[in-house]
Amino acid sequence: MSAKVEYIEVDSLGNSPDNVSCHGLRDSLESVSEDSPEKTERKLNKYCAKVDRRILLYAVVLCVLNQSDRGSIGVAKVVGLEQDLGMENNDFNIAATLFTVGYLSLEMFSNFVLKYVGASRLLPILGILWGLVCALQGVIRTKTQLFVMRLLLGMAECGFTAGILFILSFFYPKKRLTTRVGIFYLSSPLSNVFSGPLASALSHINHPTIRRWQWVFLLEGIITIVVAVIGFFVLQDHPEKCAFLSDNEKDFIVSYKQKEGTLGGSQKLSRKDTTKALLDWQIWCMTIATFATCEAAGSVSVFAPEVINELGFSAAKSQAMSALPSVFGAITILLAGHIVRLCRSHWLAGSLSLAVALVGSVIMITTLSVPARIFGLCLMGAGGFAGLGILPGWNITSNSQTVANSAVASAITVFMGSSSGFVSSNVFLNSDAPRFVIGHSVNIAILALGILVCIITRISMGRRNQSFECEMHLGSQFMQPFRYVY
Repeated sequence: MSAKVEYIEVDSLGNSPDNVSCHGLRDSLESVSEDSPEKTERKLNKYCAKVDRRILLYAVVLCVLNQSDRGSIGVAKVVGLEQDLGMENNDFNIAATLFTVGYLSLEMFSNFVLKYVGASRLLPILGILWGLVCALQGVIRTKTQLFVMRLLLGMAECGFTAGILFILSFFYPKKRLTTRVGIFYLSSPLSNVFSGPLASALSHINHPTIRRWQWVFLLEGIITIVVAVIGFFVLQDHPEKCAFLSDNEKDFIVSYKQKEGTLGGSQKLSRKDTTKALLDWQIWCMTIATFATCEAAGSVSVFAPEVINELGFSAAKSQAMSALPSVFGAITILLAGHIVRLCRSHWLAGSLSLAVALVGSVIMITTLSVPARIFGLCLMGAGGFAGLGILPGWNITSNSQTVANSAVASAITVFMGSSSGFVSSNVFLNSDAPRFVIGHSVNIAILALGILVCIITRISMGRRNQSFECEMHLGSQFMQPFRYVY
């Protein structure tokens, strides 16, 4: 029988700051320690399966819409957006950049707001807001209005991805978190897979007053609003307050996470831990690799239709074929966990994924052969999205020892990943078509830097773990010292 856990505020070592008795916590930890490894694993599998079906599945669906809504401008461009709004030169790049400006404007603060407001309320509200803005893009008449809407769309979407990563760190233990973060990021290539055929279908709609690109914004925005409303009934703040978990399941996961040295969502944010996490160079260093893989994936998401269109294909065929690199990306994300196990490390698996995307960029810059460039795009999709399935999860998993670390790591991960939009939005220029030398050269340099960062992080984590081994085990005798996963 699992003893009832007494939920109290604790610090990063599991100690009560007010020296309150921790008998409830200690009893529950004893219960976990008395279970056989096989029984504990069965309990964990059952618990994770329940969370997968409720929270993770919904998060993936809403994130597919999130990625599709932000990438809809690339779809709209190919089916007449620029011509109807009188856009010229680099106006499209400006619109894409303004989204990133809006997205990053409040990103660093979003998780701290979420901790106090609650994920079950804040995240659905954000979904409704960005769905509304996305739909309103379908009624604009000038490029200036498009610029304003892209800025507002970025602000509305701000906080969603970081918030999901944050609450996933509450619900899953370290050894299951990377895989779940990878599954969550599966939404990125899935949105491209769906949006390509969708745009191809919309290109055949002939309406007397509604343009084809307007259909893209209107339909995607309306669908997002409907799905976002469901979030009020699905999303939960953290395991301790989760409506669909039994008391025994709540006790089990809280004690399990305490035993592995990580904390759950009921703990309060510590100003000291938050400051320490913000000043940790290793967290920032890790996110440079995320920046690199997001740059590769973003290039495929936004500019694949344009690149394929420049190869001589029609707009409809370009949209349909643009799904191909994302299909490869979806497959590699699903295989991300197997890649990590095959490489027996996160840093090596991440480096391998970045190297694959780098090879794809090299192919794109060195040849104009249509089959070779399609293959290069597929490599960029496979490597870039595989990195999304590995690197963000590695960062969140390796920085889950306190609520502050989880909040900072997830926020910075998304902040740096989204910052790549500044680059991808401004290096693929119309004047540089069809080879796009500037864009792919920048990608090659950034991907090489990402590989170097993975190596540096691995060395740093090894040294820090050695230091942990030398530290005295303070706090509960059942608490295991935290270890970085690399």
